[in-house]
Amino acid sequence: MHLVFIGAHPDDEAFASGTIAKYVDRGHKATIVHATRGGRGHWEIPSEDLKEIRTMEMSKAAEILGADVRFLDYEDASVPDGDTLREALVDVIRELKPDIVITFHPLVWRDDHRRVGLAASDASMKASLPLHVTAHPAHRPEPEVYFFGSTMSDAKPDVYVDVSDYMDVKVESFRQHVSQWQRWGEPPERQEGYLEEVVTRYIHRFRQLGREAGVDYAEAFISKTGRKYAHDLLPARR
Repeated sequence: MHLVFIGAHPDDEAFASGTIAKYVDRGHKATIVHATRGGRGHWEIPSEDLKEIRTMEMSKAAEILGADVRFLDYEDASVPDGDTLREALVDVIRELKPDIVITFHPLVWRDDHRRVGLAASDASMKASLPLHVTAHPAHRPEPEVYFFGSTMSDAKPDVYVDVSDYMDVKVESFRQHVSQWQRWGEPPERQEGYLEEVVTRYIHRFRQLGREAGVDYAEAFISKTGRKYAHDLLPARR
């Protein structure tokens, strides 16, 4: 089985990194696809330097999870909407042939995230149409799509994955994104201890989701097709 995570920026995979690690540990394949290299998310580091830093951080994080990683190289905070991104993701899905796609919910608040989620959802269907000709042949059946992220709606998670045995690798992967976890605009002396504060909040988030699911730690998703709870692995369409 092949799980493909489609995000906007390096570190977005942190929402589902326990699930990614679990699939890899079970002998499956995982690929992390990010639309950008996160080149505008700092107040001081020049964009091109920041892209290099975050590419390196993402590579380390993916290695810890056992996943492959690729970038579409759009500009951070300027991810295109509509046909441009959707068609790029059609070919990504056709090339990678995923059984499961994890991406942002189309109603999350940030524009880059929202555009990626909508385009990935639409592309997962369009990739299955044999008469829609691109660089790669159609991929059937349509992958199962699972969304993550807080939404601007009443949508609630309907699928949880138990990641209790994968929290160590999840947190270790999260820690690689050092350039992300800094107090915005603050000097170095104000940064001390901040990463640990973020890690503590991060762990707490997935402990809370675990309580909702009746396990120690969990990651939560909204299924595109309305599937219900799966505490082991995400169900794939067959």
